[in-house]
Amino acid sequence: MEKIKALKKLVICILIFLIIVGGFVCVMDPFYVYHAPLGGQETVLYDRDYQMPGTIRNFKYDTVILGSSVAENFDSEYVDEYYNANTIKIIRASGSVADLLYYMNAAHDENKIKQVFWCLDIFALTSSTQTTFQNNEELNYLHTKSPLDDITYLYNKDILMEEIPLSLAYSVMDINTGGQAYNWAADKDFSAAGAMRAYSKPQTVASEADYSNELQLLNENLALVVNEIKEHPDTEYIIMFPPYSMMWWDCGYVNGIGDLYLEVLEETLSVLCTLDNAKVYFFQDERDIVCNLDNYMDMIHYSPDINQYMLECVVKEERRVTSDNVEEVLGNMKDTYQYIINEGIYIYYPKEE
Repeated sequence: MEKIKALKKLVICILIFLIIVGGFVCVMDPFYVYHAPLGGQETVLYDRDYQMPGTIRNFKYDTVILGSSVAENFDSEYVDEYYNANTIKIIRASGSVADLLYYMNAAHDENKIKQVFWCLDIFALTSSTQTTFQNNEELNYLHTKSPLDDITYLYNKDILMEEIPLSLAYSVMDINTGGQAYNWAADKDFSAAGAMRAYSKPQTVASEADYSNELQLLNENLALVVNEIKEHPDTEYIIMFPPYSMMWWDCGYVNGIGDLYLEVLEETLSVLCTLDNAKVYFFQDERDIVCNLDNYMDMIHYSPDINQYMLECVVKEERRVTSDNVEEVLGNMKDTYQYIINEGIYIYYPKEE
């Protein structure tokens, strides 16, 4: 009898412990699986893969900043202030069209979206049209609404001992809060010396590659982008083509795919600028940016100052591509490309004698 009583007490204690731990995680909810921040809790967004599904599902918003890691340093509060908006960032490291539209489908289901600021990457337009979320099974529970598969989250020592304390610390230190969600720029080295560590320029140039497969993927991805825009006529899409450094362009040239990048731009710009509910802005041919490696930490990642400049241009309607000027814009890009591979890159990478 005493053993049975002791066993019952043990079971009750275990149940109480599980309820307390699970309840604590549910209330603190660092990945926002169940709710937006409660009461006076600060919103802290520092881990896109783990926090994105919950924020899309549980936050209230009408505007989205969409893109890869180069879009993470946009100040969403600037967008909120100018457009009287309530903005979240939807980020996928790869920037692939399929992955971003997977997230956007969920966002459209949860909220009425009035604007999307899409930082559209050139390389995303030739990526696979299959989503990649299934490649990480340990995150599956974040993408479902069912609480039945949340044991991994509710009873996880990393959540208790690392994520919740980290979220609280970031809140106090004002890191990744407000408009700086997912901002990674702190302590990064934006300098020519730092950026050049990411690229050792080859002295030989490969013959032009066969990129017929990439062109097929371009057609498929462009169709996905166009369908997204046309299927939501009440949503305005502000599409920005971000400025990669001239190292990225030279790398494409020496590997025989520079002309592919130009063809991607020619096809994409010509189509997107004709859509009624889309505005297109192009920054890749700005030589003062792309040819100044002090703006970069590697071949593509630029400083937050460039993110801010892009938003300010959008507000002023500068750098916009229309049906009237698209040929001029493409011509300027081709001239910039030729300048980079024949002259600009050698400012930093002198020719060998």
